Amino acid sequence: MADANLVEFVKAALERGESRARIREALKKAGWPDDQVESAVGSFAEVEFPVPVPRPRSYGSAREAFLYIVYFSLLGMIAGNVGGLAFAFIDRQFADELARDAYYSWATTGMRWSVASLLVGYPIFLFLGWRLAAKKRKDPERRRSRVHAWLTYVTLIFAAGALIGDLVAVVFQYLNGELQARFMAKAAVVGVISAAILWNYSRDVERHSSRIDLAGRALALVSMIVVGALVAWAFTVVRGPGAARYQMADEQRISGLMETTRLVDCHFTYAGAMPESLESMSAFLSDRAGRVPVADGCFRDLPTDPTSGGPYRYRAIDADTYELCAIFEFGWPDAEGDAREWQAGGYYYYPGAGQQQRKLQKPQSAGETCFEIDAVKFDAGEETAPDVVEVPEATGAPPQE
Repeated sequence: MADANLVEFVKAALERGESRARIREALKKAGWPDDQVESAVGSFAEVEFPVPVPRPRSYGSAREAFLYIVYFSLLGMIAGNVGGLAFAFIDRQFADELARDAYYSWATTGMRWSVASLLVGYPIFLFLGWRLAAKKRKDPERRRSRVHAWLTYVTLIFAAGALIGDLVAVVFQYLNGELQARFMAKAAVVGVISAAILWNYSRDVERHSSRIDLAGRALALVSMIVVGALVAWAFTVVRGPGAARYQMADEQRISGLMETTRLVDCHFTYAGAMPESLESMSAFLSDRAGRVPVADGCFRDLPTDPTSGGPYRYRAIDADTYELCAIFEFGWPDAEGDAREWQAGGYYYYPGAGQQQRKLQKPQSAGETCFEIDAVKFDAGEETAPDVVEVPEATGAPPQE
């Protein structure tokens, strides 16, 4: 919206019969910015009437503010999730051997969230952008909307701040020991996203032409291709909801096997021998816990398969070695593709000070997988987990069809 004094000047000049061209020329010579000059001159309709006729101005309405707030909120959400998927892609392409054990267990869940956000938010964002651009082409006066200008710049402040924060995080990770290639790739992602947003919207807010914005459309087309490619790639990693449920069940199986390993260690410690079966082991430990205190984790319900409800298959091999087997529905096919996420994987209980953690290797395929485990006897007087040794990698049976 133009300055009130400027609008009054234009009105007085039009009343004296001055042409719009001469009014523009005089104001520009006086140093008024082009956008304010055009806004003031455009405040009056070009109709034949004895006095200047003001144009209606309804571009500061609550409806307009609502549309722009939703639009720019979606912009921030999309930028963040596109960056998240791009970072996940980089992490998979440039796996850091030193970070295997510290890889984020929520990586796949985060990718699912990003995919869901883009599938819902990106089409709405494109539709709102198309509608707002069409209205501005139809009525160029909308480009002078104060609401549009203020919300654009406020949004750019938040977007720039968020992206600068991401860049700081990338630099921190680099200083924390990330590989050079991965650092450069992530820095490039942050730079491209921030530059695209700042260039496009700072340019758009200063535009007053009613012509089609070819540069903006080209950027939109490129962004659609990039978003589509990232979402398609993410689907190859996270797969569908069925696969997600299968992997959740497989995660519970790994956890159940580790709990069973703890119970076998407890039986081996208190009974001095391997249990004949998991059922007899559970009965022995329950009876002992009812009479005397037992170590942590030695008195619990016998873990069962989350799908069938039956116990895991157990077989004593010799005096201190046994085999635990479970049938996995999906496995972790990405084990070779992501060294950090799966190869060091498994669940473990935390032993006492100076003692070693026990882990189970996540199987890469569906079907029955068996683990050969050494039973460990611990100090029965301690209320902590035993001193254990690393469990060897699993020997899996062929995947079941």
